[in-house]
Formats: sequence, structure tokens, C-alpha cells
Amino acid sequence: MKSISIALLLIILAACTTTKLYTPSASNENKRTTASVDELKKGYELYTTRCNKCHGLKSPDSRNAEQWTKVLASMAPKAKLTAEEKDLVYKYLVNY
Repeated sequence: MKSISIALLLIILAACTTTKLYTPSASNENKRTTASVDELKKGYELYTTRCNKCHGLKSPDSRNAEQWTKVLASMAPKAKLTAEEKDLVYKYLVNY
């Protein structure tokens, strides 16, 4: 019984881990693609408020720029992002 409780606790803790997001700052500006700190902050806000309504958030470093392009192509319409908003989210995701 004790081992089942420990296993259950470990599963719960693993499920509660937080995604590593970064807070945009000058050090992220133009890192991988041209983006101002203001654009990165707007992208962060969109990502954290619109992209997690249906699922959990992924760490920006979990994919490369090409992979994020594909993800956003399929997910932006579902999140009802405009082309400009999609671009801001992309800039946030790739400038980690």
C-alpha cells in the first residue's frame, strides 16, 4: 500500500510540473528573429492567455523555429489569432 501511495504521489508531482517560459527582456531582443522587447511581451501575453485555453503550454525551447512555424500554422486558426498575433507569438517562441 505504501509503494502505491508513493507511486501515485510521483505521478501527481510529474503532472504538476510547470512549463519553462521566459519573461521577455532586452537579452531576448533579436536573438533568433527580429523582434523588439515590446513585441516579445505581446507575444508572451498572447501565448499565455490564448494558447493554453485548450491544452497546456510548451516551453519555447521544446521546438525549433521550423517546428513552431508548423505548429502555429495549424493552431493559430483554432486560437483565433490574427496574422499579426500569430507573428507575435512566433517571435516570442523562437527568441528564448
